[in-house]
Amino acid sequence: MTSSRTSYARRASFKLNAQRSRDDLNALKARVDEAEQEVARLQNELAETSEMVRHDQLTGALNRKGLEEAMDRELARAQRRQTPVCLALLDVDNFKRLNDTYGHQTGDDALVHLARVIRETVRPNDTLARYGGEEFLIILPDTPLEDAVAALTRLQRELTKRFFMHKNEKLLITFSAGVTAYREGELRNDAFARADAAMYQAKKSGKNRVVQAD
Repeated sequence: MTSSRTSYARRASFKLNAQRSRDDLNALKARVDEAEQEVARLQNELAETSEMVRHDQLTGALNRKGLEEAMDRELARAQRRQTPVCLALLDVDNFKRLNDTYGHQTGDDALVHLARVIRETVRPNDTLARYGGEEFLIILPDTPLEDAVAALTRLQRELTKRFFMHKNEKLLITFSAGVTAYREGELRNDAFARADAAMYQAKKSGKNRVVQAD
């Protein structure tokens, strides 16, 4: 009888220990799952923060930091493939007058409208960045200079078809642009400056124009 009770107690103890082990294992698995979920959440937050650091919060276009990274990436790819890269710097015409007449919120809305039209008109592999204020820069990879000029001219025509609406009033937004081809081995700021000079020439020539850099 004593031996039977002892055997029963051992079996009961074994079952209890086994149940405890299963409970501990399940608790540990739950903690691991929670930790993995937290890691995934932090990774998503980090990715979102990284995207925010590289993008202009108003228009969604790349900011200067994002532009520099994209430019370096496209130039490296072009060098490997021996393909041309063009830059187009554009500036909204009469932007100060728009702000003074309709207010800064309307000016911001106009920039958002312009950025949207650009993204919907250019190719998926072209890159849009807000260069500063009312200036935007477009990187056009695998594009000869004459094709880049034609692309900006098409963009101007598209913009005239898609009026910017302000309180049921149609406002025509136009831009002047300078276009240049990147020269192998030059600093990217030299290419930016050349596009900038061409853009100012477009302004002097009457605005709503595209000028090819010398």
